[in-house]
Amino acid sequence: MLLWLSFLSLTDIHAQDVIIRNPSLEGKPKAATAPPEWTIAANSPDIQPGTCCNIMKPAVNGDTYIGLLATAEWDEGISQQLNGVLKAGITYALSFDMAFPVDYFKQKVCNGGLAIYAGNGSQAKGELLWKSPVFTHTEWKRYNIIFTPKADYHVFSLFSYHSSDCNNGRLAGILVDNLSASVLETPRLSLSSQNTCQGESTGIVRASVTGGTGPCTYLWKPGGQTTSQVTHLPAGNYEVTATARNGTTSTGQITVMETILKNDILITPSRCSGDNNNEIALTTSGGTPPYHYFFNGGGHPTETPQFRKLRPGSYQVKVKDDPGCSVTLKDIRVVEPLPLQIAHQEVKDISCSDTRDGRISLAIAGGTMPYLFKLELGNWQSDNTWSQLNEGRYYFQVKDKNECEVRGNAEIIRNQRQCAVYVPTAFSPNSDGLNDVFRCRVNDDVRDFQLQVYNRWGAAVFRSSNPQDAWDGAQQPAGSYIWVLTYTDSRQQARKQQGSLTLIR
Repeated sequence: MLLWLSFLSLTDIHAQDVIIRNPSLEGKPKAATAPPEWTIAANSPDIQPGTCCNIMKPAVNGDTYIGLLATAEWDEGISQQLNGVLKAGITYALSFDMAFPVDYFKQKVCNGGLAIYAGNGSQAKGELLWKSPVFTHTEWKRYNIIFTPKADYHVFSLFSYHSSDCNNGRLAGILVDNLSASVLETPRLSLSSQNTCQGESTGIVRASVTGGTGPCTYLWKPGGQTTSQVTHLPAGNYEVTATARNGTTSTGQITVMETILKNDILITPSRCSGDNNNEIALTTSGGTPPYHYFFNGGGHPTETPQFRKLRPGSYQVKVKDDPGCSVTLKDIRVVEPLPLQIAHQEVKDISCSDTRDGRISLAIAGGTMPYLFKLELGNWQSDNTWSQLNEGRYYFQVKDKNECEVRGNAEIIRNQRQCAVYVPTAFSPNSDGLNDVFRCRVNDDVRDFQLQVYNRWGAAVFRSSNPQDAWDGAQQPAGSYIWVLTYTDSRQQARKQQGSLTLIR
């Protein structure tokens, strides 16, 4: 991977660095010649200035530099057999100056570009280490580069190259001077971090270096710390620059994230009231497992996020991850079902001597719906009413969805009287509690009950199919009214009764 790197170029040489002999490319100006310690790698490089070609720019360092040309068909280059080895996988830094010659051999030059290769033996172009963008700056400009060979190499080469921008047979050309005295091994930087707890400054960043010439110094931004590890950091982005003893640097960025512990709470209530078998279960995410749970202020944590056999009430759980970030879940309310109970039981006794129309109806509260109902020795049913019951005491059970049960009993008595329907002849709706409504007294087990009341003009003023309904005479004047009653009695005989009544005000 090819990267740009800014670094200090030092003359101090270390074992990991590779020396470049004659780095300023000094020599006697001459065409088609390589400087001393360098060899011609391709075609005819020139030691400049003043050799030929109207190249008169002064050198950056020393007296001379190299000029390299290229066309679409050929290029020029120089190489050096190194005393050391460029090692595979090691990142190196190199500095040099370049400029663009506008004219060369009295020809216009379109642009310039440098390619740096490494190889072995007579192979100058074994691997492309770095390639500059094309440029046209005529003043000397310093380039600081890094590269990482994929194999070990003993030969180092500089070549000009021709880009597609140069057309119509035009030349590409470069001037190169003042290489750094060594190819410097750079530090390889590895970064790691530990997240900070939410809303706190507990983050940690760490830098470690391999390669380069140690020991390294460090500089962190923001903060200015100079150690390899920095603690007590809030969430944010951080940058560190590691500087090796040979002056090369490596810069990296790392982010300290904020640990947010998220907890999904599942409350499973007891099946029945009073069981005290409620359960709280947590599902934790975020942070770094394993998680530790402190239940209801306890000092001894558990790694199991289930809490069972709880009474109804309010609880809290402190959740802590492995590095120590924590969150407290407060007021976790545990509510179990209300007690299953018979809120009300309605008993209808047997109407008269010769029938069997006893009835028991239950109203249920608490528990968990739906409910089921059962008379002793009977089957479970969803209906809360038992009808056509004979006289006697009845025992019943009620259970809810969770099989919670409640029991009760009721007694039905028989009214020893004639089976008949009696209709009053008058009523007085004056709210005195006596005869305030007109209602039939049904002492029989009747079906198909229909009662209608008409005024003097034959208009119906009241209708009902329920024997328990009553007429209150609202918005009707005092006077005489006609009623008509039809029903089927307990002997399954159709009956019709009619008569008059007086509304008294």
